[in-house]
Amino acid sequence: MATGIIGRNFEVTPDIRDLIDKKLSRIINKLFDDVIDIRCVLQVEKYRNICEILIVGKEHDVKAIQESDESMQDAINATIDHLKRQAQKNRKRIRDHHRKDGNHAKADRVTDWTVQVLDPKRIHLANDSRRIIKTNSLPIRPMSIEEAALRLDESKNEFIVFRDLDTDKVSVIYKRRDKNLGLIAPEV
Repeated sequence: MATGIIGRNFEVTPDIRDLIDKKLSRIINKLFDDVIDIRCVLQVEKYRNICEILIVGKEHDVKAIQESDESMQDAINATIDHLKRQAQKNRKRIRDHHRKDGNHAKADRVTDWTVQVLDPKRIHLANDSRRIIKTNSLPIRPMSIEEAALRLDESKNEFIVFRDLDTDKVSVIYKRRDKNLGLIAPEV
């Protein structure tokens, strides 16, 4: 990735360009997955040497501005150190942002259960007019009871089978004839 280095009131020498390229390549290889753009602005205002580096990445952007009274190399080193700390912090946040509590890990699991139905000829019912006509494959999605109730209200089905996030057990929520909802949950 080519680094855009701009000097404002400062002439960018090949030594400065090599220093920036060398140090940034280490950080980018270790802490960034996909880098889209790198911009570096070196600026001198009166006695201050200011270095500003912006790295635009696929997952996150990092910007650091540092200044030094001594030399431009000191400003560059301070900016790159700050940039490295920021990139490590952002990378950790991206990696951990789905793991705030244990429920999100359970939410990713979806199990397919196939309802096993016996042959209608083998079922002996008192009233032979009732038969099992249809079998369904149901995805059992992890969700809270409140979410299941909302999904049931939105759907045309009479019931929803789901994995309760609190107990991690399979439960059924259904519409009752009195327009309320019923919940069938296993004993905990």
